[in-house]
Amino acid sequence: MKPQISSFIRRNISSARRKLFVAAIAATCISASAFANGETENEKAASNLKKEFANAKNVEWKVTSDYIKATFSWNGQQLEVFYNEAGETIAQSRIIDKSSLPLKAQQFIGKKYPDYKITEAIEYNNEETGVSFYVSLTKDSAKQILRISIQGDVSVYRP
Repeated sequence: MKPQISSFIRRNISSARRKLFVAAIAATCISASAFANGETENEKAASNLKKEFANAKNVEWKVTSDYIKATFSWNGQQLEVFYNEAGETIAQSRIIDKSSLPLKAQQFIGKKYPDYKITEAIEYNNEETGVSFYVSLTKDSAKQILRISIQGDVSVYRP
């Protein structure tokens, strides 16, 4: 009876090895096709992110037809970095405190939107246009998004 058990174990181990090998090949093919379909981050973008933000944590990637976006935390800040399809940085944004907005804009918002609450302020640095700010304002169910230039000029981005 012992030879039968030994033979049974050898066959099952061999079968298990084959199944693991097939599963490993399938996993490799799936991840390779996901990369080919653009579902994973671009290697150049990932490399640039590691160079620019070595201590980035909780990195999440989003790939669209227009850009590759990395969302992450770095040195206690929440950041987003946008890359083109070649993996080059095209823009960066970060959440900032409303007190970091240009003074001229703070004064304007205080006068024009006295009953609104600033719910979010973002600094956006585009490689082509430079630094600007975006502010979300809410009052009851109304919401507005303002665009602020580096000089503090305010315009409605989205009513």
